[in-house]
Amino acid sequence: MRRPTVPSPPEGRPSRTAGRHLLRAAAIAAVGWAAGPLAAASAAAPAVALRGGEPAAATTVCGERVTPRRVAVGDALRVAVAPASSARTRRERRRAGVLVERCVEGTWRRERTVRLGARRGPLETRLSTAVDADVRVRTRLANGTLGAPSHVRVGVGEIVDVPVTLEVVNRNRTAIPCLGAPDGRRYRVHGSVVAPRAVLDAPKPAITVYVHGLGYAGWFFRFGDVPGYDYGRQQARAGHASLVLDRLGNPAHDELPDGSATCIPAQADMVDQVIGALRRGTVTGVPGAPRFSRVLLAGHSLGGFITQVAQYSFGSADAIAVIGYTDVPSVLALAQFADAGAQCLTGPQRSRGSSGAPNYASFGRTDADFAAAHFHDLDPTVRRIALQRHNRDPCGDLLSALQALAVDQLGTRLGITSPVLVISGANDALFTPPTNRLQAATAYPRSPDVQLVELPRTGHAVTLGRSHEAFRAAMDRWLAQHGG
Repeated sequence: MRRPTVPSPPEGRPSRTAGRHLLRAAAIAAVGWAAGPLAAASAAAPAVALRGGEPAAATTVCGERVTPRRVAVGDALRVAVAPASSARTRRERRRAGVLVERCVEGTWRRERTVRLGARRGPLETRLSTAVDADVRVRTRLANGTLGAPSHVRVGVGEIVDVPVTLEVVNRNRTAIPCLGAPDGRRYRVHGSVVAPRAVLDAPKPAITVYVHGLGYAGWFFRFGDVPGYDYGRQQARAGHASLVLDRLGNPAHDELPDGSATCIPAQADMVDQVIGALRRGTVTGVPGAPRFSRVLLAGHSLGGFITQVAQYSFGSADAIAVIGYTDVPSVLALAQFADAGAQCLTGPQRSRGSSGAPNYASFGRTDADFAAAHFHDLDPTVRRIALQRHNRDPCGDLLSALQALAVDQLGTRLGITSPVLVISGANDALFTPPTNRLQAATAYPRSPDVQLVELPRTGHAVTLGRSHEAFRAAMDRWLAQHGG
């Protein structure tokens, strides 16, 4: 069949069809798409345009030196790309798209591809900013050609959250006796590091070590069972690096064969060993094995006691935070110590139910005892889960408390010369105000900076109450002041 002919327009006047082609060509040129990028492999793919956020300083992401746009978590960020009309077929248009990659453990990983589709107009799509991440966005043509990348830092960028192990010696180099313990053997202690990768990659990184108290493990600072309560994760989102420890003898691990084989001074010695490993960059599991130039130390309850002993014995931390602890325990605290000691002497238990290591006891014999001492204004779900996770403690720790406490009041006054934060709840039943004010005013005369924070409507378990965000915010301010 013969193709019908189309009369030529008068000389000097383009046809309507030709005019439409000229307009389309002009539009394509204006947005940077060549007339045949999908037909010619040598043609470059166009860059995307990011709408939202603000320019940030140059930084290193996944081994690349980039200048990203910064956007807060949850804020709007849109990716605009040129029209897909330069593709010669609908199939080519559908195959072209925007490639979104996320930096994970130092490697770019494809998260998704947004297809341009068959539409001929400009495409604008929303980029997810629901979590902290470092993101790379670029066009990808049907022939595999990639456009120039644009980078986005959402929040603090990629957050590293990894389990770690450290080898320590269960020994006592402090001036406090241990009544036969420790056993002098080598063990592994466990924990987790949670931090912005940007902090771990910094030339002089800083980190804070967190030490839990009796009845708890590292989960006290990493309570991920209920959204919003993971203190370590929240502090990473605020830009801080944390190492949350499970102290030796915690029933979550079977490293300690006998609960009588360690003691509070040995726990302080092992904390000093952990700080040394962080400074040397020998903590197994930390990406890049950074050598931390600043190490802060924070302990809750008995962990606060251990923090003080470690600092006046070794002075290895740059600053310390004493959380929910003073050298003047309440009558309730003394009663529970006495009951736990009696369990150790007359009827010690196994670390986990009827199994695990021998010579353990409960600080708070029943759930009701534990809740009365630790909880104030908790969400019912948090309360229920915390009671389920409440664990027993080594008798060596429980029975060494009194002789350690006798030395502690002299040690803090003579040996602590670093900045100190005393932070506790106004409704703490174990270390009741105003003993926290007395501690801040008298216990650290050689410290250049002693700060006191008393949190209203807060009990002993400062990370678990409804006021947990107030605790985190107070710690955030103090960490920022002291390079943590």
